[in-house]
Amino acid sequence: MVTDTPTAYGYIRVRAEVGDDELRLVESELGKYAEAHGLELVHILYEDGPGISPDRLVRRLLRDDVHHVIVPSPQQVTEHRLIGRLLEAAIEREAGAALHEASALSGPVSSL
Repeated sequence: MVTDTPTAYGYIRVRAEVGDDELRLVESELGKYAEAHGLELVHILYEDGPGISPDRLVRRLLRDDVHHVIVPSPQQVTEHRLIGRLLEAAIEREAGAALHEASALSGPVSSL
């Protein structure tokens, strides 16, 4: 069955101090946000380690023609405001996708 529902990817930074139960809650939050905003969450990308890699995410978005990325919150992805803005710019400018914050009620992130 073909659907007109826009697809979205989730993006979670996995931290060592986060247990499996908390990670499952974050995944559920992304799914609930997608459903509430008319998006179909088709895949969640996980990033671990000391930094984030926007290039990998952008390549995947372009390859799969996905135009929405849902993150739990800007702080969950990175504590550094400048890095967050660079991630948002890469997603929007390079991949032509909208960045959504699941902890926000409104929709796309206006500024990380």
